[in-house]
Amino acid sequence: MLALMLKGTLVFSVLWALSWASPAAAAETKKVRLGILTSGSQDLIHNVMERQKLLDKYNVPYERIKVLNPAPLHLFLAEKRVDIGYGGVTAMARARAEGKDMVIIYGIFSPVNAVLVKKESSIQSFAALKGKRIGNFGGPGSATTSMLMAISKKWYGMDLQRETELITAPGPALAGLLDKDQLAAALVGNQESVTLPLTGKYRVLLDMSEEWEKRAGRAPATVTLATNEEFAKANPDLLRRYLRAYVDAVRYIRTHSEIWKSYGESVGITTKEGVAALQKTWGPRILEKWDRQQMEVQRDFLEAVKEILGPKVLKAVPEDLMTDAYNP
Repeated sequence: MLALMLKGTLVFSVLWALSWASPAAAAETKKVRLGILTSGSQDLIHNVMERQKLLDKYNVPYERIKVLNPAPLHLFLAEKRVDIGYGGVTAMARARAEGKDMVIIYGIFSPVNAVLVKKESSIQSFAALKGKRIGNFGGPGSATTSMLMAISKKWYGMDLQRETELITAPGPALAGLLDKDQLAAALVGNQESVTLPLTGKYRVLLDMSEEWEKRAGRAPATVTLATNEEFAKANPDLLRRYLRAYVDAVRYIRTHSEIWKSYGESVGITTKEGVAALQKTWGPRILEKWDRQQMEVQRDFLEAVKEILGPKVLKAVPEDLMTDAYNP
C-alpha cells in the first residue's frame, strides 16, 4: 500500500513539474520571426549568420521575414508581426514613446552614409550648404536624416529644415540631380556612399559617423536590434543565444575579408576597388560592443533629435527604451 502511495505521489510530482516546465520548453522551441531588410548592413550580417550556421549552432529556430524598406519593418515590429527586427533607433524610440512596448537589445550599425557633392563643386564645407538645395535619400523621419540634422544644428549652427531646401529621392535619382546641378549636395544611402565616389564624379563632403566621432566620441547606432517586452520576458535565453550568434557573425566578418567580395557581388559591387571601399566604409561601423557607455551615446543622440526636430518626430526619450540584460 505504501509502495502504491509513493508511486502515485511520484507520478503526480513528475506531471506537476512537467506542467510548469512546458511553457518554458515551448518558448525554447518557438520559431522566431526575424524581420530583416533585403539589402544593406543587416542583410550582410544575417547572411553570414545563415551561411556559417550560427543560428543553428546556438539553437535559434527562425523564419526570416523579408522586408523591402524600413517603414514597413518598423510597423511589423510595433504590431508584433515579427519577434526580433533591425529597427531604426529613432523609430523605435518614437514607438515606445507612443505606448508600444518596444525595447532595443543591441546596437548594430552606426551610419555609413555620406553627404556628397560633385567633384568640381566649389563647396568645401558643410556650413556652405546654408540656403542651398540638399538631397536626402531617407526622408524627414529617418534615423540618418535625424542624425544629419543633429550634426548640422549642434556643430554648424544650421537648421536644415528652415535654412535649406531638403529634397527626398532615391539614391540614383539624387545622383542625377547632382549631375544636373539641381542639388548642391546629397545625403545618400549605404551603397551609394561607397559606389558614387568611386566613379570619380563625386567627393565626400561629410562622413556622418566620422563627424560624430570627431566631435563627441562614439557614434550612435542608427540601426538597432529590437523586440517587444512580451516576447523578451517569455524568451530571455533565446535572445541571449541570438546575440551570441550575432557577435560570432561580427567576429567572423572581421577575420574573413572574403566576405566582402561575396557580399559585394550580391549587391553589384564587383571591382577590386569597390570591394575594398565597401570593407573600409562599412567594416568599422558594425558594432560589437553594447554597454552602458554606448547606451548613453544613443540617449544623447535621441535627446538631440527631440530638441531639434520636436514632438512630431520624437516627443520623449523613454527611460526604459534600451537594455543590456540580454548581452551574451
